[in-house]
Amino acid sequence: MIDTKSRLLAIGGALMLLLVVVDLVRRRKLKEEYSVLWVAAALVLLTLAAWYQLLGWITTAIGGVALSSTLFFFALLFIFLVLLHYSVRISTLERRLTALVQESALVNVERPLPPLAGGADAPQPRVSVVIPCFDDGAHVREAVESVCENEPIEIVVVNDGSKDPDTIAALAELTSSAVRVVHRENGGLGVARTSGLEATTAPLVYPLDSDDHLAPGALAAMADALEQNPGAAFVWGNYELFGAQTGRYRSPERWLPWTLTYVNPYPVGSMFRRDVLQRARGWEGRAYEDWDLWLRLADMGYRGAHVSRVVYRRRIHTTPRLLTDARARHQALYADLRIRNANLFARRRELRAAESPALWKRFSYPVLFGPRRIVPVRVETFLQATMMRLGRGLPG
Repeated sequence: MIDTKSRLLAIGGALMLLLVVVDLVRRRKLKEEYSVLWVAAALVLLTLAAWYQLLGWITTAIGGVALSSTLFFFALLFIFLVLLHYSVRISTLERRLTALVQESALVNVERPLPPLAGGADAPQPRVSVVIPCFDDGAHVREAVESVCENEPIEIVVVNDGSKDPDTIAALAELTSSAVRVVHRENGGLGVARTSGLEATTAPLVYPLDSDDHLAPGALAAMADALEQNPGAAFVWGNYELFGAQTGRYRSPERWLPWTLTYVNPYPVGSMFRRDVLQRARGWEGRAYEDWDLWLRLADMGYRGAHVSRVVYRRRIHTTPRLLTDARARHQALYADLRIRNANLFARRRELRAAESPALWKRFSYPVLFGPRRIVPVRVETFLQATMMRLGRGLPG
């Protein structure tokens, strides 16, 4: 005979297991195909706990001597099924891996050797780096020199109407090297990036601010990720801070359009397919131009992928820069984002259902972010700086 307390504990444990499995599936932490056994186990435990006479009938039917021996038998059976399931999955993956290795070997055998660098048939770069520059001669040379890859890279620096003599001299020196410098009247960071986009030819484009540094090998890693994900329109990674502040920002691992309607968790330094940028009209405006681009891409139905590595180093200055000024005008700029992307904001309920954010996030983000009517900008800036020092990012 099972006492009431034991039955209640068994029912509570089974319900808890069932809720945890359902929540993991809902948040896409556990695939549905792997959840079947766990859901089945939770339902069996819940049934036996609520109807313990059934356990007695089963014990009698299989010739068991005690109720506990029946539970032990089914526990072993469950473990056996789990091991069998994963053995099948591992065997399938091994066969796929073998086939991929064989296909890769055949491709490498059939692929012709690349021509010598500098020849008439020299390989065309697959990545263009666009570096907008406005009176930033002290740093733009470092930005160009940080492009360190084992493949040809197209580099275009956009002089956005600089007046500083040192900047003009630095750009003149860059022009004499393997870097193209495009001159235009001052139009702001977004317009400068778009001018650089129009001046490049590679199928993949990466924007780099003139005071930041690329991580070695980052462009190749991001380009490889795009080639391996034909359905991805862009890729993003993590970044480090240097200068007046040190730290690290860890980007979200998945694409979050609903979150984007409240806050921009994706770095400026991300890689895009050229045709996607052209359809989205590139970067526009003088402030929040990267956030505006992400919103337009989300509205157009594009998706991206994450690379688990540091992509670039972002310089933090002691004196105010463009982003600091934008934060001071956040409410007005955010209102403009809502107007410019009204269709996406109107689909918030649909986006939330697709993204399936955690319950706490559904309630906290409309309060903490968006128009930010409650949390002051200074408090948000302090929290962000603390997050960077801890090497964290916004929870996905």
